[in-house]
Amino acid sequence: MKKILLLMLFVCSITYSCLPDDSDSGAEPDGPTISNIKFEVTTTRNTEGIITTTINNDTETEEVENLPYSRTYAQVELESGIYFKLTFLENGTYSASSGGGTSWTDYTAVLTISIDNVVVRTEIFNINEDNASTVREIDLTVN
Repeated sequence: MKKILLLMLFVCSITYSCLPDDSDSGAEPDGPTISNIKFEVTTTRNTEGIITTTINNDTETEEVENLPYSRTYAQVELESGIYFKLTFLENGTYSASSGGGTSWTDYTAVLTISIDNVVVRTEIFNINEDNASTVREIDLTVN
């Protein structure tokens, strides 16, 4: 009888030790999430632009000769309060036509910020000759 009791106790302890603990429950661990951040600017016509991307206090500016524009930052730690910003400024030059006027075509620009290929912020801007020198921007702060 004593041997059967010991055998049952041994089997129960083996079974219990093989059960998953709370850390294997699929819950995310504490700490920042690692993600890919994508900044995009698309337009309805080809143009030049000055594009600035910002992650917290790190800012990069590029003069782009042809749009669309796309820039991905890989393996960014997402923490509460992290700040993203995307700006676009029209930078094309337009020659005078034979009639003395300027060759200009109105267009739209779409600015987009994505996290792991999910759009989290986007905005469409109508750009015409009168407002072409205005900086367009979108931003996002992660909560």
